[in-house]
Amino acid sequence: MQQRHARKAASTAILSSNNHPATTIESLISKPPASLTEALQDLRYLILDQGVAADADGNSALRIYIWSILLGVRPMRSDDYIELVRRGASSSYSKIRNDTFRTLATDPLFRRRVSESSIIRLLNAFQWKMKDSGEDAQYVQGMNVIAAPFLYAARSEVEAFSLFAVFIQRECPGYVRPTMEGVHCGLKLVDQVLQNVDHKLYSHLKAKLLTAELYAFPSVLTLSACTPPLPEVLKLWDFLLAYGAHLNILCVVAQLLLMRDELLAAAQPMKLLRQFPPLNASMIIKYAVNLVTQIPPDLFDQVVEHAR
Repeated sequence: MQQRHARKAASTAILSSNNHPATTIESLISKPPASLTEALQDLRYLILDQGVAADADGNSALRIYIWSILLGVRPMRSDDYIELVRRGASSSYSKIRNDTFRTLATDPLFRRRVSESSIIRLLNAFQWKMKDSGEDAQYVQGMNVIAAPFLYAARSEVEAFSLFAVFIQRECPGYVRPTMEGVHCGLKLVDQVLQNVDHKLYSHLKAKLLTAELYAFPSVLTLSACTPPLPEVLKLWDFLLAYGAHLNILCVVAQLLLMRDELLAAAQPMKLLRQFPPLNASMIIKYAVNLVTQIPPDLFDQVVEHAR
């Protein structure tokens, strides 16, 4: 219950307009905070207001440090990761190998920086970690894409693994259970949120027998990391890690709203939905923030909890 209230509080903090910090992200994280709670609130707001500084390829000296702070991840001992890797193939190894070569395969930035071997090692090590903890989790398709932003942004494979492991266990454990119940719940919530905020668009898609299960599965499962370009994915993830990965449901709806005119005019909207338009993180975040105020509180509660 306490964790639930913490997740909801972090999400609804985007609505607060009081006590905005008169500083920068770099200045804020460069000194010990007087209050950790207040410092995290300030960091979240600065991410929303200023964004994380990065070059055109999404490279940022601060991003992975910021993600570590937001997830509360301490540096992992390299020997601990190496021990997991040295165990060899896990029970999910063949499934992992079937997917890793497809990970952001058309993205030259990702392919230039991250090797398939790194993806395989990280995912295989995670399976051993889950087995050791006794958790009901296994490799499912899409986890390779969730791992991609961490591997691209991190300074080392060990660092990427430590953030990825905490992210999966804390933010979306329901996405990696054998039944993928969190994903299917999230897809139903995409339909419900869309119905609440744009009944005309919802009805148009429903009349074409189009539900989120048919067009939004990759976007929900991968927290929108499946849609290029990668630098925009990283910007969107700055927001999701700051305010809660569950808000990706609102980000998916935001992408539909940004396509609204084209979808309503299309006789066959599925042709547009097979591949979402390139991400525009700033616009998606703007729409998602507005959606928080537009949906009923009980529906927002379900969004907050759906990935658990």
